[in-house]
Amino acid sequence: MRGATKHLIFVITLLFTAMFSDVCAQEPLSVLEAVQVGLKNNFDAQIQSLEVEQAKRLNEWGQAGALPSINLSANQNNSVIERKPANPFAVAGRNISNTIPGNLDIQWTLFNGFAIRLNKSRLDQLEQQSAGNARVVLESTVQTIVLGYYNVLLEQQRLEVRKKAVQFSKQLYDYVRLKKDLGGAITFDVLQQQNNFLTDSANVLRQELAFKSAKRNLNELLNEPLDKDYMFLDDFAFTPVETRYDYETLRGKMLSSNANLRNQFIIQELQRIARQSLQSSMYPSLSLNLGSTGSLDQLNARFRPTENGTVVKNTIGYLNDDDAQPVISRSFAPEYRTLQGYSYGGFANLTLRFNLFNGGQVRRAVKNAEIEQRIIQLGTDKLKLSLENDLLTFLEQYQLRRQLATIANTKLRAAELNLNLAYERYRNGSFSAIDLRIIEENFQNAALENYAAIFDVLSVKTDLVRLTGGLLDEYR
Repeated sequence: MRGATKHLIFVITLLFTAMFSDVCAQEPLSVLEAVQVGLKNNFDAQIQSLEVEQAKRLNEWGQAGALPSINLSANQNNSVIERKPANPFAVAGRNISNTIPGNLDIQWTLFNGFAIRLNKSRLDQLEQQSAGNARVVLESTVQTIVLGYYNVLLEQQRLEVRKKAVQFSKQLYDYVRLKKDLGGAITFDVLQQQNNFLTDSANVLRQELAFKSAKRNLNELLNEPLDKDYMFLDDFAFTPVETRYDYETLRGKMLSSNANLRNQFIIQELQRIARQSLQSSMYPSLSLNLGSTGSLDQLNARFRPTENGTVVKNTIGYLNDDDAQPVISRSFAPEYRTLQGYSYGGFANLTLRFNLFNGGQVRRAVKNAEIEQRIIQLGTDKLKLSLENDLLTFLEQYQLRRQLATIANTKLRAAELNLNLAYERYRNGSFSAIDLRIIEENFQNAALENYAAIFDVLSVKTDLVRLTGGLLDEYR
């Protein structure tokens, strides 16, 4: 008996250490704050945000081809050539040539069958599609975080139920031991209450583990340290005056705001633009090409001597010593000199292009695009039908679970009252310990069922709000 007492003291110490752990370092956390932290830290949400920014930067008229393309090019050409030309007009000897040609080219598409406007419309839709994809990811993240938060509250309430049960068992155990000391109870009664107390203590320890696991899962969703602890601020309760939903109102919201359906509409629009883009290739295209060219040239070669730009004459004497009658030699000694020059010019060209026939490729591509557009339309109709079915299912589940939550709450109040009455009768000696234990277990089950029903209502309500496209607005 002494060994069992020591074991019981150890269990009590372990239990109350878990029950009354230090909560001073806990950080307050509401469900809205959990969503904000999760969206800030979630990797998928960050990736989608960057993809939306990419699509927004691409959505410009310049990307669609409405603005001209301007190119400036320049290069330097150098050559050294040793010549002994057959051409009498070519410069003989070593020729060193340096040339810097440049080119400015402007190309501007004036008309190409409305393809530019269609490209801009396509970029608009791609930006919306990127935002829609981000919304789907964010809604999924928010829903997971909200349910993770509520799951922590559920496990916390279950832990409170188990703690109340073990406190009640300990109270009965102390009471029976006192009665035995006074001679009003036997060892069997003490052992029975001890067994009940140990069973409830084990349930508390198991529930402590489930509660810690739920908190770790929430920290993983929030991308926070797994051992971080919180003080959860939101209530975990259900009132019969919960929000009531009308099917037609919900259906209207779903058709206009559901993220998946809006993305499907964008896919439809992109396919329509693709078909029109193919049709635009059947129109002529007109483009303008403007530009200018120029170069700086330099040549180092053997030229006849010059002075102030004129060729120097080689005077070998004077006729009759008359200075006015010089005798000119036609031979000269060439010398290396560097000459510089330049050139420039401009151009403006119009180009008209019209595809008259290419084997019917364009018409076949347009026809296939029309078929693809019809396929996407059928997919949209299928998605609508599936969403309407989900809406009816979630709405029926919500209405049913509200009723079940009301019933579970009523059962809990009745079980609590029944437990109080049974305890008084047990203290008066008109009720057995076994019957009291059965009623006490019924109370535990009723409490656990009540909190599970509350979680079911909150879960299906989150499904309804997400299906109708209001989840991000509710937790913005």
